[in-house]
Amino acid sequence: MSTEHAYYEDPRNVAGYSQFNPEHDGTLLVDALQAYLDPGATVLELGMGPGKDFELLSERYEVVGSDFSNAFLAYVRDRHPQAELMLLDALTVETERKFDAIFSNKVLVHMSEDELSQSFARQHEVLNEHGLMLHSFWYGEEEKSFGALTLRRRNEAHLKRMLEARFDILLMKRHAKMKVGDSIYFVARAR
Repeated sequence: MSTEHAYYEDPRNVAGYSQFNPEHDGTLLVDALQAYLDPGATVLELGMGPGKDFELLSERYEVVGSDFSNAFLAYVRDRHPQAELMLLDALTVETERKFDAIFSNKVLVHMSEDELSQSFARQHEVLNEHGLMLHSFWYGEEEKSFGALTLRRRNEAHLKRMLEARFDILLMKRHAKMKVGDSIYFVARAR
C-alpha cells in the first residue's frame, strides 16, 4: 500500500479532510462540465473523498462515486445509502463499465508523470466514444511533500503534452481554489 493510500485509510485523516472547507467548492467545475455534457449522462467520479462534488454531480448526472479509500467509501455510504460507489484506484481504473465522462477535483495531484500518463490512457479506455474528462490540479511546476503525501503541480504545457495523443482539449482554464490562479482544470474529449 502506498503512503497516500495508507494516509487516506486512517479514519482520523478522513475526518480531518472531510472538515476541510475551502471558500470555493466544486460548483465551478461541475458547471464547466455541464457546458459539454447532457443531463442524465453517466459520470465516474475518481477520488470522491467525503462526497461534496459527488452530491453536486448527482443533481445533474447518473454518478458512480469511487475512491481507493474504504474509509471514504464508508463515510459517503453513511450519508448516501442509495449511492452507487466503487472501490477504485485512479491509477488503474479497474472496471469493466464505460462512462460518458470522468471527473476529479484535485485527486490526480499525487501522481508522478508516468502514473498520470497511465491513468489518462486507462481513462480513455473506460470512456464511451467521444467521452469527456474533467480534472483539476494545483497550478505550477513544483512538487512538495507533506508528511505521507506528495503534491505535484501541473501547468498548461505539461497537461497538453500528456493529453494530445488521445484527447482533444475543449477547455483549459486557471481558477481559484484557495487564492487567485492557484488551480487549473481542463475538459477534454476522447478521440
